[in-house]
Parts: sequence; structure tokens; C-alpha cells
Amino acid sequence: MEAGDADSVQELALWRRLREQGDESARERLFDTHLPYARTVAAVYYGRRFSDDVEFSDYLQYARLGLVEAMDRYDPGRGVQFRTFAARRMHGAILNGLERFTEKHQQIAARRRIRAERLQDVKTSALADARELPHDAQKLLRYVSEVGLGLAVCWMLEGTGMVENGDTPVAAPFYETAALRQLRDGLRNAVQALSPQERLVVQGHYFQDQSFHDIAATLQVTKGRVSQIHRQALLRLRALVREQAGWSTSF
Repeated sequence: MEAGDADSVQELALWRRLREQGDESARERLFDTHLPYARTVAAVYYGRRFSDDVEFSDYLQYARLGLVEAMDRYDPGRGVQFRTFAARRMHGAILNGLERFTEKHQQIAARRRIRAERLQDVKTSALADARELPHDAQKLLRYVSEVGLGLAVCWMLEGTGMVENGDTPVAAPFYETAALRQLRDGLRNAVQALSPQERLVVQGHYFQDQSFHDIAATLQVTKGRVSQIHRQALLRLRALVREQAGWSTSF
């Protein structure tokens, strides 16, 4: 008997032990036998990569997942070689993994851009408030205070859990105090009291993660106008938080 034939017979015996007896040691031996092929498939895709964002270890992990899925689904009684069957599973696992990786990074980048827009508006609004004061020290203190308060409002807006209609809050984390929950509830009510345009901007930006550019397209206005509406809404919401928290505006 040729060595290749002996290997085939031995592998077939392992498949039978796995399928008929659920033998985990047989599974491990089959996995180790075909792991080099998974590495080869991963290397082929890695060699065709368009960027270096995804490391080879990730390609290999995706191929391994495809190998495991193929092992779970393979039926040796159909007369198809396992590598032929597994190749398609590994190809699909690699492509799906790369797609999820790309989508995740796109979402992270989009959220960073959205938060950068928020921060810029908070700083612009705080700077306008500070300019009204006569002394540089007062201006600096007001600016720092208003930026902090504006960021707190943004954080609470993200944490309200409001959907577009504002009726369904997500359960608050256990560590939230009664005072913070009260502020969130007040903020939720204040959003409903905003003008229609302000409410649309706040709900779209904070609850649906829409950029100012996307909101501008919806409202058929410029991105600058959306930023202006956003600042106006923040001023109203900021005043509410200051009032409820009992924070003074004088220094």
C-alpha cells in the first residue's frame, strides 16, 4: 500500500471516529493535519492584501474558523475530499472576517468624526460666552467651565438611551445616582421642548450617530447651518443642566 493511500485510510478512520463516536482526540488530529493547508490559504489572501491594516495572524485566525466550520459540516460518505470541501469554507470565512473588520474600523472612524464635530461646537460656544467677560482670568475660567459643562451635556445625551421618538430609555447602569438620573430625565424632556429643527439635529446626531453632513442633506441646509443649530440646542440644554445642578455662572 502506498504511503498516500495509507494516510487516506487513516484519515477516513479518524472521520468515522469523530462522526460515529464524537471522539475529540480524532477531531484534534484532523485539525492538526489540515492546519498547514489553512495557513497556506491564509497566506494566499495575505499576499493579495491591499493594505497592511490586517495582520497575517488575523487572516490565519479567519482561515482556522473556516476550517473548524468545515470539519463540523463535512460528510466523508459523499466522496468529496475534505480539502476541496474546506477550501470554500475557509475562503468565505476570510472574506467575511475582512468585511467585518473593515466595517468596524469605518464605524470607529465615523464616531470619531462625529465626536470631533461635537467638541468643536462645544468649544466655539464656550468661547463666545467667555468673550462677554471683561477680564482675561474670568474669560479663561468661564471657557474651561463651559467646555466641561458642554461635554457633560454631550455625554448625558449619549447616555439617555433615547430613540428617535424619545419614549424608550435604556435601563440605567446600577452605578448611576438618583441625581444623575434626574438630570438625564430632565435632559430628555428638554430635548422634546426644543424647536423641530433643533430636536431633529440632536436626535439625529446623538441617538442615530449621523454626521452634520448627513443631517444637512436631510434638512437641505448647509453643514455650517446644522452646526449653528446644534450650538443653539446645546446652549438651551446646557442652561437646563446648570439650573438643575445649581451651578453658578458667575466667577
